[in-house]
Amino acid sequence: MAAGKKDEKPNKQDNDEPPVDAVVDEAKQKKKKLFMFIGLAVLLVAISVGATFFIVSKMLGGKSSSADEEASSSESSEPAEVVVKPAIYFPLKVFTVNFDVNGRQRFLQAELTLMYRDEVVLKTLELHMPAVRNRLVMLLSRQVFDELQTSEGKERLRAAALTEIQDIIAKETAASAEKTEDKEDKEDKPKEKPPEPNIEQVLFTQFVMQ
Repeated sequence: MAAGKKDEKPNKQDNDEPPVDAVVDEAKQKKKKLFMFIGLAVLLVAISVGATFFIVSKMLGGKSSSADEEASSSESSEPAEVVVKPAIYFPLKVFTVNFDVNGRQRFLQAELTLMYRDEVVLKTLELHMPAVRNRLVMLLSRQVFDELQTSEGKERLRAAALTEIQDIIAKETAASAEKTEDKEDKEDKPKEKPPEPNIEQVLFTQFVMQ
């Protein structure tokens, strides 16, 4: 009988072991959590890299734009290079003027050449040549014969002749421009205008005094 009772006792060790399905489910859940953590870490790294790239690109873009602005402002502040046209020479006919020096007749024979750079001046000069020659004859007649024998006297005469001719050219050019503007719309034109071309120099190519 003792032996029969011994066989009827249950095996406690077998009943305490968990089932196989539960172990498999628990392993799957652990893998899912691991994958979730890995995905979250990758997402955070991608966000961090994207934010860093955005900030760096903004900084570099701001520096390049500011450098471009500085370069453009420096280029605009630099004065434009003025292109000088070649000189053009226009010889005038010889001027002969008589002087009365202490009861003696003396004369001056002078040949002048005008220097300019714009062909527009030639048209105005030829149109108003009678006025130019009249001014120069009157100027030469007012000179003192003895003073013209010095270099200083000749230089003063040359400067005075240049002023007389420039005055005629400037006035006649302005009058012609006003007549043209009356036919056009003044509102479409800028207020500031470049200086009109004019005679630049008067040169003595012949200067004989007797």
